[in-house]
Amino acid sequence: MQYQYNSYVSLLIASTCTTLFLGMYALLKRRNVKGAKSFMLSMFVVTIWSTGNALEMSSLDFGAKLFWANLQYIAYCFSPVTLVTLTMQVTGYNQWVKNKRILWLALLPTIIIILVWTDPVHGLVRYGMHMDYSGPFPVIAKNYGPAFFIHAFYSHSLNILAWVLLIRAVLFKNNLYRKQAAALLCGLSLIILPNILYITGLSPVQRFDITPIFFGPAGLIIAWGIFRYKLLDVVPVARATIIESMDAGIMVLDLQNRILDINPAFEKIVALPASMVLSRKVEEVCGKIPELLKACTDESKTYREFSMSVNELSRVYEVLLFPLTDAKGVLIGRLFVTYDITERKQVQREYMMQQWKLAVNEERIKLARDMHDNLGQVLGFINLQAQGIRQELSNAGIEIALPEIDRLVKVAQSAQQEIREYIRNTRSSTAIENNFSTALTKDIMNFEEQTGLMVELDIPKGFTGEELELNVRLNLLNIIKEALNNIRKHAEAEHVKIAFSFVGNQLCATVEDDGKGFDIVRHNHETKTKFGLDIMHERAAQIGAQLEIKSAAGQGTRIEFHMPFKEGEKKNADEADAGR
Repeated sequence: MQYQYNSYVSLLIASTCTTLFLGMYALLKRRNVKGAKSFMLSMFVVTIWSTGNALEMSSLDFGAKLFWANLQYIAYCFSPVTLVTLTMQVTGYNQWVKNKRILWLALLPTIIIILVWTDPVHGLVRYGMHMDYSGPFPVIAKNYGPAFFIHAFYSHSLNILAWVLLIRAVLFKNNLYRKQAAALLCGLSLIILPNILYITGLSPVQRFDITPIFFGPAGLIIAWGIFRYKLLDVVPVARATIIESMDAGIMVLDLQNRILDINPAFEKIVALPASMVLSRKVEEVCGKIPELLKACTDESKTYREFSMSVNELSRVYEVLLFPLTDAKGVLIGRLFVTYDITERKQVQREYMMQQWKLAVNEERIKLARDMHDNLGQVLGFINLQAQGIRQELSNAGIEIALPEIDRLVKVAQSAQQEIREYIRNTRSSTAIENNFSTALTKDIMNFEEQTGLMVELDIPKGFTGEELELNVRLNLLNIIKEALNNIRKHAEAEHVKIAFSFVGNQLCATVEDDGKGFDIVRHNHETKTKFGLDIMHERAAQIGAQLEIKSAAGQGTRIEFHMPFKEGEKKNADEADAGR
């Protein structure tokens, strides 16, 4: 192969050096920036084009020129694909690039390249090729086949698509994006327009394509857009802006639990600026917040909640853990996102309160309806029958039983009146208690007023009963109320104690008195007297609890209630109490 230097080659060498430098800079300095890979590929592709063109123009024999001309077709075919990919990424169509559908655009260029290298066999791309010595240096003269025009139409369709996307960005995007798109549009035009002029025969230089000499200026314009307007850095800057302004706290840890980054929201949580926590161990920074530290160091759980005092107010947070992996799926760190869920917890508590009120109301209404339909009807019937019997005895002159009949009528009327009063109170919305603690306290106060006994109440710190499900609270209250009624009616006690405790993962409630007690074995065979205890057992069974009654004659009575209680619920109860 023989080569001869000419002045045109100097322009090509300058263009090649410029695009190669820009491609290497993107590879070494900006390869992790969104869009950098497409820019890098575009620069490398046009470098192949200008390098091949320089060697073609300087070679003297036909074989060498044809080889370098064929090599340039790699750039001819793929440069529109890389340019439209870059354009899509910077104009908001990155989804096409991310899901790799853009690769289908490289199918036809690949076929054209194969046809170029097999041209002597079929002549579909070029035919009639020969040396043209009419100019200052020899070039290859040729005629174009049908495959070439398919390639030209396809390539310039992609170029026009890139143009349209950029023009839309110039006309409709905000000021910053408009300047970015304008820079890219100018650079792209310097590549496309000379090639179109050459193919259509309108170029001032007819013997060869001068497009490669514009690659350098085009690359510089695009680079100016990158460096001046941060063209490829806009997405990272926007993402950083969003993270910095988020209400959620963000913290990034490496595999050694060193803090790599935090945002202002997380600075407020740990009460330390980023400058004082970066590169430090998370144990040092979050040591004063044990639950947060546990969430950061325990990789087995991806979700936790914790509470802390902020400006003398209790705040509740949730922590979400996300693993960070590289392109090969290898774990390189962890991302923690912390949300303030205090308001959400408050809304949940209000919702639970409403549900509690509804459940209490429904239970009272059901009980009132049952009493009206059953007990109320019976008492009314007894009252009427007793009055009828009294009248018949009076008419018959039998007065010996009249006093007992009168007492029976008064008792029936009194009981019926009490039932009606209870039903009226039950149907009144003012009878619904606000919560478990209020309802329990009211029942105890009623008992104390009726009996003159003081009830000792023992409740663990932090337990309010609000953590229990609605039906559990309601049935537990009714069991305690029934136990107090039994003490009032039968026990003749001097001391009464109600206690709640946690034994393992169970909630235990006891009602204990020092009254006269009873024989449980004998009592279980007396169906007329064990009705109330059976109801207590039924209520406990409805909520999956166990009820045990311990008593003996002269030794008082102890009623024990046992029900599974999750550890997380117990912890939330402690946290809620700590914030009160």
